[in-house]
Amino acid sequence: MPFAEAIIAATEAVQKEQKERPPTPFDEPSSDEDDDEYKPKYKDVFGSFGTKSSQTACDKPSRRPRGTGDDPFSLENLPQDDKEDKARRLEGIHPDKFNGDRSQTTRFLATFNQFMLMNYRADIAKDPIMHSIYFLSLLEGPKCEGWVDAANRWLHHIVEDPSMIPQRSNAWRELEKRFKEAFSNYAEHERAQDKLKKLKMKNNNLDEYLAAFETQALRANIDMNDHTNLRTFALGLPRSLANACIKMENPKTYEQWRATVQRQQKIYLKTKSLHSEYGTFNNRTQGQGQRQTSGWVWRCPGGNNPGSNNQNWRGPGNHAPPQPRLPPRDDNTMDTSAVIRKATNDKEREEY
Repeated sequence: MPFAEAIIAATEAVQKEQKERPPTPFDEPSSDEDDDEYKPKYKDVFGSFGTKSSQTACDKPSRRPRGTGDDPFSLENLPQDDKEDKARRLEGIHPDKFNGDRSQTTRFLATFNQFMLMNYRADIAKDPIMHSIYFLSLLEGPKCEGWVDAANRWLHHIVEDPSMIPQRSNAWRELEKRFKEAFSNYAEHERAQDKLKKLKMKNNNLDEYLAAFETQALRANIDMNDHTNLRTFALGLPRSLANACIKMENPKTYEQWRATVQRQQKIYLKTKSLHSEYGTFNNRTQGQGQRQTSGWVWRCPGGNNPGSNNQNWRGPGNHAPPQPRLPPRDDNTMDTSAVIRKATNDKEREEY
């Protein structure tokens, strides 16, 4: 019998035996308690049977519920492992201390504000009171000790009664204002205004003039858009440059004057660079044996006509007419005249 037919016959015999075998008897439960073992304990909302929780011990302690009542997700019930941001400290080179020298007031205040702006995320920079206390720690010397003591007492009153500060302001802004009033250098303002009146643009260096004017204007604490100050700025420029700015664009503010002057200066420098090439002859070869001459050439009245009286004109490709000359003298010739005479008139001088 082939192998395949033997397998089929064995399979059919097993199936026939299973059909003829009687079912296995089992005892039915005698009580309701036994019946409960074969019933599901609970169902979830989706109809699936729940599973029993594991009895294995958990390593992590159980967490208390997040929030209670109407606010189940309040900030007080965040997970305990969430950590707050660490405090940010000041970074960089700290400003030098101020000893009360009024000539250094503007420079010290500008350096301090720049340092604090660089650390605007630090805790000290965010809190106006801490900002002010750090500023006072940089003041030392007998010239500013009394003012520092008064400022400290004022800050204590501000902490106790914040209503002393005007609206839309804070402790640091008020302290900075009082510092400027106490240590401002009024003599520096006068000197800066005198320098503005004497300031002039030199050697076509516009950038240097603009930087110097803006620096002195800042020290003098003046309004840049004031008509008098704009006039002072224009008088410091070369007359031709100022006239060109007024004729072309007629600026009304300092920003307009600055932009207009820069544009006109570029045009002037470009024109000057172009005309600087006109006084020279540049020989350029075209092909072989041909030369072209370029440049400005001076011509006197009458041009280069042969009949004109232009005896001294020189130019490319032109030559002056030859001048009459006396014949060369021959020392070996014999003088056959009876009397030796000299030239007595212009005709004889021209001939001999």
